Amino acid sequence: MPTEIKIAIASQNRRTVSPHAGKCAHFWLLDGADGSCRSLLLSPAQLLCQGGDLADHPLRGVDVLLAASAGQALAQRLQQLGITLSLTTESEPQAAARQWLAGRRATPCQPGKGRCQSITGRT
Repeated sequence: MPTEIKIAIASQNRRTVSPHAGKCAHFWLLDGADGSCRSLLLSPAQLLCQGGDLADHPLRGVDVLLAASAGQALAQRLQQLGITLSLTTESEPQAAARQWLAGRRATPCQPGKGRCQSITGRT
């Protein structure tokens, strides 16, 4: 069943879902409306951890960002743009997207003493 949702998946090595979403330079972009998947490579200045304005960021317009880990500050910045940050334990990018779409979203975690262990997301 097609859906209008757009998903970005952190995948630094282009094969698996990556941790540290803010430091990730490569994302897979899945468009649920037409099923297309494309690659997005960020420049060093565009990395989410750089803290710059996200108004014109290449990830603007996605609905959810999937990653193996990410920090609370990034989750809050993305949430201001309407992007849900969700963690996944699935290592294969398309499988992670299918699980998220099927409703098996990660449960939000609490901040972990400065480690990249927290998210905000849909419940």
